[in-house]
This record gives sequence, structure tokens and C-alpha cells, in this order.
Amino acid sequence: MFSDLRIYIIIGIFMIACIALMVFNFAMIHYSRRENTPSADKIEKWKAILYKQTNAASDVQPNELKHEKFLLRKLSKPESLIAYAHALQYLKSEFPEAYSSYIQKRHTAFQRLAYIYSRKSRIERTCYADFICTFPQAAGDSHGQLVDTLISYIDDSNIHCRTKVLGALCSIGSIPGVANVLQLIHDRGLFMHNQLLTNELSNFSGDKEVLGDSLWSESRQWNDNITVSVIQFITRFSPRYSDVFLPFLQDTSVAPEVRAAIIRYYGEHRYDPVCPILTELATDPIDSNLAAAAESVLTLHSTPDATAARESDSSKSNWRVQHNIRVPLLNWMSDRIAKKSTA
Repeated sequence: MFSDLRIYIIIGIFMIACIALMVFNFAMIHYSRRENTPSADKIEKWKAILYKQTNAASDVQPNELKHEKFLLRKLSKPESLIAYAHALQYLKSEFPEAYSSYIQKRHTAFQRLAYIYSRKSRIERTCYADFICTFPQAAGDSHGQLVDTLISYIDDSNIHCRTKVLGALCSIGSIPGVANVLQLIHDRGLFMHNQLLTNELSNFSGDKEVLGDSLWSESRQWNDNITVSVIQFITRFSPRYSDVFLPFLQDTSVAPEVRAAIIRYYGEHRYDPVCPILTELATDPIDSNLAAAAESVLTLHSTPDATAARESDSSKSNWRVQHNIRVPLLNWMSDRIAKKSTA
């Protein structure tokens, strides 16, 4: 009897502890949402501060120094940074000239804030990297110190932090910064899906051709996942790599996923000399993935070799190859019929 009572007491204590833990979790979630979602009042206060700062008619230098100290004190908290970002976005959209003049005077403050956030948690670092991604003008022209600080965020980072840091460096337009982040991702063995990397690289604000050349020259020492993302990035904008990629497509020691990415490059940038190589790959039963990718690209090339490959491979048993033959071929035929009808 006494032992049964003790069991009930233990179960009761356990249930109370579980309920208390659930209440605590809900309270923390509510608090976190409230802190990370700035109220309209906070945003309006920041708008008033920015309006006063951008319309100061006298005693400018003391106000500038005072405002910088104020920013360093207030913006060290993510919730204040988010509210400030909303107000700054309003200033940028409604008063672009005032925004440009204001942001150019804050480079030192934003560099110091970057260092302050480098000593904070992953979430807080992600928040500041997202701020720079939204307002790349905050970095200024001589942004070396800020870039170095953002790169340091990669240490002890999660995938969200890495994405925002790479996005910030692409928004700034720093080629060395982007290359250094990719090098760190490789050296640390960190994972980022190649499509995610490609999307961030595609938002690069500088010369994409120069970035592509720089990354491709470095990609041979990086892992295959990063190399694929570099090829996918180049595929989106540059037709200059047809000759460059050809030897790597022919090299059987190159990873299949890298060769497949190169094959897809030729699907976006027509290059007739590659057709014999694609025909050979399409008829190779060893690697069905490469065969399927090659077959898809061959359907976009209306050369005799491509036509012969489609006819010879139409009876293949591999369903994946057949699917990649039929769907693009039907689309290609539909386009040809549409062009003839409109001619």
C-alpha cells in the first residue's frame, strides 16, 4: 500500500515537472517572438530619430559623434537592430538622398557593431549579417575590416549564419570575402547545399564574370559540392566557359556530379563541338545519371549526331534515360511547330 502511494507521488511530481517545463517553453517562445518582432512604436521612434539626424541644420559634428555612440549602445541588441532596420528601410524608400548621406557617415559605427556581434551567439551574428545583407551600403567603399569580421562569423556557425554571411559578402560585392568563406566551408568540412550556395552567389552585386573567373581558379582545391555550385553559378550568366569546361567533361577522374553540372552548362549555352562527347556519354550504360543528363542536352542540339543518339537510345530500357529523352524532345518539337505556325 505504502509503495503504491510512493509510485503515485513520483508520477504526480513527474507530471507537474512536465507541465512546468511546457509552460516555460511556451513563455520563452512568446517572449522570443515579442522581442524579435519590433512593435510599431519602436519603429516610429527610430523613424523620428533618423528624421532628426538627417535634418540637423547646425552643430553637426557633435551630433554625429553623439549619434554614433547612441547607435553602438542601442543596436548591440538584436531587437533594437531589427526595429532600426525597419526605420532605415523606410528612409531608403521614401528619402533615398537622405538615406545615402546618412549611411555614408555610419561606416565606422557599423564596423564596430560587426565586431560587437562577433562575440555574440549564432542567432545574433546571423541577425547582424542579415542587416548588412539588406543594407550593403553600410560597409562603405573600404570595407576590408567589416569583411574580415563577417568572415569570422563562420567559426562556430550554423547553416543559417553561413548563408547570411555569404549573402552579406555577395551584397557588398567582395570577391576575396566570398572566396574566403567558400575556403573556410571547405576547410572546416561544413555543409551547404550547392543550390543554396549558387543562389547566394547569383546575388553578387559586383562583376559576376570576374567573380566566376576567381572562383573557378580556386575550385579545383575545393570539395565537389562547392565546385558544382561554382559551375552552376557560371552557367547562369557566362557563355565563355564552353572551351574551359570541355577537358573536365572528358576527364573520367572528375567526379560524376561535377561532370553532370558541366553537361547542364551546355544545355544552357549551345556548343556544337560537345555533341560527340555527349553522344558517347549518352550511350554509356555504366553511369545512368550522366547518360540521362547528356541525353537531355542532346535533345537541345539539332545536329546529325544528336539526332542519331536520340534514335539509337529511344529503345533503352533505363526508364530515367527514356524520360529525359521524351520530355525535352516533345518540348523541342512543340517549339518547332509553334515557330512554323507563326512564320
